[in-house]
Amino acid sequence: MNDLTKINQLIEDLMGKEDRQDVEFRLNLLTGEIGDLAKYITHDQKLNPNSRPYGTKQDEHMAYGQAFIQLIAAAQLRGIDIGKAISLALENWQAADWRKPKINNAKKLSGLPAQPGETEAYIFLDPDCQNLNQLDNHILVTKYVQPQHSQYFNKLKGLITDYGSLTSHPTILAREHNIPCIVGAGNATAKLKHGQKIKMIVNSDQAQIIII
Repeated sequence: MNDLTKINQLIEDLMGKEDRQDVEFRLNLLTGEIGDLAKYITHDQKLNPNSRPYGTKQDEHMAYGQAFIQLIAAAQLRGIDIGKAISLALENWQAADWRKPKINNAKKLSGLPAQPGETEAYIFLDPDCQNLNQLDNHILVTKYVQPQHSQYFNKLKGLITDYGSLTSHPTILAREHNIPCIVGAGNATAKLKHGQKIKMIVNSDQAQIIII
C-alpha cells in the first residue's frame, strides 16, 4: 500500500504540470490506450497466427502502464480514493455476486441481510427491471439492480434480489437509501408473486420474509 501511496503522489505531482487537467481529457487518453491494448491481443501470434505482429512486449508494457496511470489520474480528479476503490473491487470480485446462488431447498426462500430494517408492503415483481416507473411504495422483487435504477428507490419500501452480495450494487443502493434489503435470494422472483403482501424483517445477521 506504501507503493500505491507513492504512485498516487507521483501522478498527482505530474498532473499539476499538465496543460489539460480535466477528467474528460484523461478519459479520452485512457480509452485510446485501451484500444491500443486490444491490438496487442488481436495481433498475438498464438491467438491469431495469421496476423502480423504489433509492437514489442516492451511497447505492450508501456501501453498497460499508460492505461493504469491515466485511470488513476481520472480517479484523482473525481476525488476517488484509489486504495479504497481497489479494496472494494477485490471484495466484490471475491464475493462473485454474478454467480447463481446455490439453493439447497427449492421451497425455501433465503438470502443475505444487505440492509437492516422492517417493512410491510405489496410485492412489485419485475425480474428484469423493465417497469420500475410503475413502482409506488412497493417491495421490489427482481433479479438484480444497477446504479441507473437509483432514481426509482424513493418509491421503494423494500428490495429483494435473486443475485447480489454484501458488496454489490443492490446492497450499496439500499444502504444509500436506507431501504430494507435482502440480496442473493436465488429464487425470489420464482417463489414470490406480484401483488402479494409481505413483511420483511432484516437484521444484521438474518433476514425473514413473512407472507401476510
